[in-house]
Amino acid sequence: MKESDNIHQEEELALPSDKFAICISRSQCSGGVTFAHRLGERLGVPVYCDNIFDLAAKDHNIRRDLFVQNEDNTDFSVPIFYGAEYASSGSMITYSDNFLSNKNIHSMQAETILRLARESSAIFLGHTADFTLRNHPNLLTIYISEPMEIRVKNLQRDYEGVSEEEAIDRLLRLDKNRRQYYNYYTGKRWGRCESYDMAIQPSFFGIDYATTLVMDVLRSKGFPLQGTSMEDAKEGPNP
Repeated sequence: MKESDNIHQEEELALPSDKFAICISRSQCSGGVTFAHRLGERLGVPVYCDNIFDLAAKDHNIRRDLFVQNEDNTDFSVPIFYGAEYASSGSMITYSDNFLSNKNIHSMQAETILRLARESSAIFLGHTADFTLRNHPNLLTIYISEPMEIRVKNLQRDYEGVSEEEAIDRLLRLDKNRRQYYNYYTGKRWGRCESYDMAIQPSFFGIDYATTLVMDVLRSKGFPLQGTSMEDAKEGPNP
């Protein structure tokens, strides 16, 4: 049984029909973060990326690094257990035998994602949010990637002194870790078109036109646009 199956069914059924969720997966250094924030700006909805770690830590009164370490872990053959010393300062919450498994940590993070999706329309970047919100009545899933040569240039731009060989090795390693984490918790295949509604290469379309395509899809599919910048717009956005 996948850990996401442990999420309470009533929580999933409570996802609102008057809101939408856009879940974005991406390969490293492909412009996914830039794309997500640009889309969020144009729609006027919140974007949740690594701030999910902070919000989940606050929701469950445990340390942020627990969630970070859990996503970095790719050895699922033996569960990793975290001791009670990882509780936040002043936390009164205790868990069975004062330990949390990696699956418990993932489930807690999923609960935070569900809470945020109930509160407002939003964009979620990574964290297997597409599977956590798979029962959302208005869900759009997107995969963002670029050719390796573009990803290498992006990484070298952000980290001076990294050779092309080092950049490729780092990107392939990050892809492998992300693929293992996603596949393990979702039972789906990370980076494969059949796992998503849309696949976008930002360098081909340009960020603004790519976000316009997504906005057009939201409108054509009848997604609820209350509370977004598109609520009063009768025509599609200009590229």
